Amino acid sequence: MAERERTPEQHERLFKASQNPKRRRMIQIIGHRGGDGISREELRKELDDFSDFDFKFNLDWLIREGFVDERDGKLYATEDGIDLMEAG
Repeated sequence: MAERERTPEQHERLFKASQNPKRRRMIQIIGHRGGDGISREELRKELDDFSDFDFKFNLDWLIREGFVDERDGKLYATEDGIDLMEAG
């Protein structure tokens, strides 16, 4: 797959996300669910070694930065999230 054109800000955001092992782990789990998505509760069970703070902080960050989309109670990897999965 050809790499998309990115702004310097997009590169910085992707780099920042890829440097955090918790975010990489979260996006791997979310992304592997594909079009089915995963609920917050299911994700939380998968990440039972995360503190509540780590879980909420990092998931909120991934959503705010556009790596994860939440629709109808399910979490999905965005195109940037898939790029992050492939990078990590």
